[in-house]
Amino acid sequence: MATNLRVGGTYAYQPYREVEPVPPYPRIDPQQPRDEYPPQQAEKRLDKDDHAPRRFRAMRELIDKLKKSAGMTRVDYFTAETELNDLGLLIAEKELVEQLLQLKIPLEGIDELFQQIRHRPATPDLGAGHNLSETDNFFPVFVAGLSEYNLRFQNLRVQADRKCNQIIENIESNGRYVCERNRVRLDFLRATAPKDNEILQLNISILVAISEVDEAGRRVILYQRPNQSYALYADKQIDLSI
Repeated sequence: MATNLRVGGTYAYQPYREVEPVPPYPRIDPQQPRDEYPPQQAEKRLDKDDHAPRRFRAMRELIDKLKKSAGMTRVDYFTAETELNDLGLLIAEKELVEQLLQLKIPLEGIDELFQQIRHRPATPDLGAGHNLSETDNFFPVFVAGLSEYNLRFQNLRVQADRKCNQIIENIESNGRYVCERNRVRLDFLRATAPKDNEILQLNISILVAISEVDEAGRRVILYQRPNQSYALYADKQIDLSI
């Protein structure tokens, strides 16, 4: 039977051509520890991991400890903002009046002050404050590296009289008087010239949550609800283990 197959040239089919031997594949020494990376690459990778930012180290540690004893829920910022505002007002009602009375602020001045607080702008003023210290901590455990997160009332006016000697003397000497008790910080400054019944400027900070900011500027905020459970907000959608 005739065929049109043409064989010739350097690419001709050679049915009995000897196959060249293949170099043996280097065996792995069973005594040698397995490493996914060669020594140089492993060293570079280790160095890279050492300098890689790890988000929210302190908050991770705190959440791991708190989850063992209480429930925790992730919330959006609108929910966090609303609940922190309500929490701050609740703390103010419980602690602020007693603190102002101890400072000899007259009842008329306290009433006027609470009217200013109740008629504040609709959007609460929330923001990070000083580094949280162990004495300021209000959680069952303390982890260093976290910051206060405060509800703030700025530029309030409060009436003072001659009974407020402690405040007046400190303002005259230092330009301001700062008083901290539990989760409330009061910062008094002079608003008018000295007289028998002068008006003081008052900034109030109420510690309502704790926060941490990572190297990319993202925030995470943790606070305790009235039912003793915890709520977590983070700028980036992450799980509760962060």
